[in-house]
Amino acid sequence: MNQMNQVHVRVHPHVRGPKVERFVYSQFAEHLGRCIYPGIWVGDRKDIPNDGGIRLDVVEALKALEIPALRWPGGCFADNYHWMDGIGPREQRPKRHNLWWKQSESNAFGTHEFLRFCEMIGTEPYICVNVGSGTVEEARSWVEYCNCVEETHLTQLRAQNGAPTPWKVRFWGVGNELWGCGGRMRPDQYADLFCQFANFMRRTDPTIELIACGSSSRNMEYWNEIFFERLFSYRLHHWGPLFEYLAIHHYLGRTLSDLNFTDDDYYGLIGELDQLRKHVEKAAALCRAYSTPDAPIRLIIDEWGTWYVEAVTENGLYQQNTMMDAIVAALGFHLYHDYAEDIFMTNMAQTINVLQALILTKGPKVCKTPTYHVFDLFKGHKDGQRLPVDVSSPPLPRVEGRAAVSVSATRAPGEKGQITISLVNAHLEMPASVAIEFGQPVTRVDGRILSSDAVRDHNTPDEPERVVPRDCKVTPNVDGTVTIDLPPHSVAALTVSL
Repeated sequence: MNQMNQVHVRVHPHVRGPKVERFVYSQFAEHLGRCIYPGIWVGDRKDIPNDGGIRLDVVEALKALEIPALRWPGGCFADNYHWMDGIGPREQRPKRHNLWWKQSESNAFGTHEFLRFCEMIGTEPYICVNVGSGTVEEARSWVEYCNCVEETHLTQLRAQNGAPTPWKVRFWGVGNELWGCGGRMRPDQYADLFCQFANFMRRTDPTIELIACGSSSRNMEYWNEIFFERLFSYRLHHWGPLFEYLAIHHYLGRTLSDLNFTDDDYYGLIGELDQLRKHVEKAAALCRAYSTPDAPIRLIIDEWGTWYVEAVTENGLYQQNTMMDAIVAALGFHLYHDYAEDIFMTNMAQTINVLQALILTKGPKVCKTPTYHVFDLFKGHKDGQRLPVDVSSPPLPRVEGRAAVSVSATRAPGEKGQITISLVNAHLEMPASVAIEFGQPVTRVDGRILSSDAVRDHNTPDEPERVVPRDCKVTPNVDGTVTIDLPPHSVAALTVSL
């Protein structure tokens, strides 16, 4: 450990690029495993502090992250969910079979509970409607119930259920994974259905923003292209914009273990990010090709993250979350920054107890995962303008074409906006000494770093503080550079004032 990689970074603070949308740091919560019950909803349990059934420890932790948007109710669950099951007196709501995740659904957590939860944590709701087994009228009615101000049967029903004022939900997804659990449809078949759903939903509320179901990593070579060709072949856009966003899904690590992975597995997982980049680039190129000045189409990655072999239906897709997950999350966000002009939102899967979760619960106990801490470290990037960064770094072993240290920088609006710089040392063994040059003196710099002795280290509800960020020493030099030392497999964030 006496050796140290030497890394030089040049930040161009006055060359402002596209804005990194705050929605890039959004989340996803599905009726799956223990995400909703008891990750969010605990009902009348007395051993877990709650507000009307919503657990307060989770609210406090998520509110601190300032999550911009939360996608709900799925996922695969969305295309077998009938929203009217989840409104009205809770004791009268029908219990249903959760078709895809093989568990009972009480419907105790429905539209009102979800939108109240969003208000409590300070996030915008993103609702995904049922296309696979639902109807156009069911989707349209949900928009009316949530958003309309006119006095109708549905808005009166909403008022009777405790919400006289409409919520004005902005984001609406038209189905989920229609190529798979959403109905095993062809892309041209979905395009025809999409036109129907979008027409009636937007007519109900012209202010909503619609999200179309795009590709997965398994069908990215053809799904989006056929969908776009079919959708635009009849010049239906002459009636107005068809939709605002295309959503793709991409999971990583499907053959790996959450804890019992080798060093080769780790580096292989980092290499999988190149496939994610290819997926993003292909989808973004199609969005640009079909955009017009008055009807731009931007990209959303509304399911992404790690999915290991331990996460199966029988355990509710539960997996552990280590420093490896933190590295993947941070490098993923750096990739999304690179496509800031194209990407509007990303939603990591999933918020609590499922896949690459932010929070794990065990009865009344909770813990924040290493991935949670990456979201916290990167908060300064939200709505910042991307700055060009030149990085001279040794290569990362066993991953062709990737540097050991990755760097991304943004600057807050305003002439003297603060600069946020995030750094990832993905090397498992070699620390790095990073010198950052700005071309002018630095008046103040603060830093926090997330690291651990072993890349397999993780937090549990019984041991919640094993992997936590700490303040780190950042040295401003007389020549205008800033120096920071990064341990192996670590993530850091700096705030810089010039």
